[in-house]
Amino acid sequence: MFGDTHSIVNRRDVVRGAAALGAFGTTLLRDSRPAKATPETFAMGFDASGPTCHIGQYAALAKDFFAEEGLRVRGIAALDNRTAVDQGRAHRLWVKIDTGTTEADFGYFDTDQLHHMVAGKVDYYIVDGNHFGCWSLMVAPNGPIQSVADLKSKTIEIVPYAVEPFLLHGHMWLHHWLKAPGLDAPRDVTLKTYSWEAHSNLNDYVADGFKTGRIAAVVVGEPRPLLMEDKGIARRLITQDATTHDKEFCCLTVIKRAIVDNDPGTAAKIARAIKRARIWAGQHPREAVLAAQAAGYYGAKVPVEASAMAIKCCLSFDSQLDVAQALERALATRIESGGIKTDKTPQELVRLYYRSLEHT
Repeated sequence: MFGDTHSIVNRRDVVRGAAALGAFGTTLLRDSRPAKATPETFAMGFDASGPTCHIGQYAALAKDFFAEEGLRVRGIAALDNRTAVDQGRAHRLWVKIDTGTTEADFGYFDTDQLHHMVAGKVDYYIVDGNHFGCWSLMVAPNGPIQSVADLKSKTIEIVPYAVEPFLLHGHMWLHHWLKAPGLDAPRDVTLKTYSWEAHSNLNDYVADGFKTGRIAAVVVGEPRPLLMEDKGIARRLITQDATTHDKEFCCLTVIKRAIVDNDPGTAAKIARAIKRARIWAGQHPREAVLAAQAAGYYGAKVPVEASAMAIKCCLSFDSQLDVAQALERALATRIESGGIKTDKTPQELVRLYYRSLEHT
């Protein structure tokens, strides 16, 4: 995910290869290689690129919150974004096991992929929220852009997987998150994806782009903004969180429909373990970051204190926001702007795709 720490991601595979946590007699393997899951072992898909917003999920694995629920869980690295995009996937929970590529039993789901769920392409139920917005629009530290209004007639560059059809993320920036008097973002701002090659060494690409004037602004997700700020490459102009904090979740927890429908008790244990891990990470952000780094999930070069502050101030893993209401808002905004095509109301969609397991 972050170019100057790309080698960390490679080393992570080695670290995970034979790791086993035996707390409470439960085996937990963090393996990005093909793995064979036994019938009584559930597969959790996780993002191996190490985004800050997934610290809560990494905590569930690194601290084995599943064992306390009597569950055996294997964390398996989900397909990388480029592969998922190239293969036309509708979500990022595809994992490789001995028999080929299959869907994980549970894991994370991006709110900006709700259009795929509404289109009937996602075989999961939403069972909980995860965190608030983790994306920021970055500009040159001492450049001329001082306000959102200054983006008029400018081009914003964004990661190549953050646009349709894979994600509605770019759509949401234009239609909902870039607001300023006199600015009609869908008409006044041009959205452009940078190349996959640039993505692998993004800090250098952005620094050079700001220096030459080739780039006016770039949208990136944590921990990239932390790294860019730490190195003086860029500063935040506006964040996704400024619009969505305490209103809608950026990512959601999902569990396979078959598990929820046929074994709701086990589904409730899975959801409860992830929620407990998420809340723990929200209340102990520094400890959670260090645990994720020690387990190899989170980049060793990412600033610990800045990461902990991002969790505490913005990502809010311990939020008590009502999931159904948050989903209604998220669906309404995406229907309103044309990102989701449906004849159903947000309330009807929530009843179709969300299952509360609190009292199961």
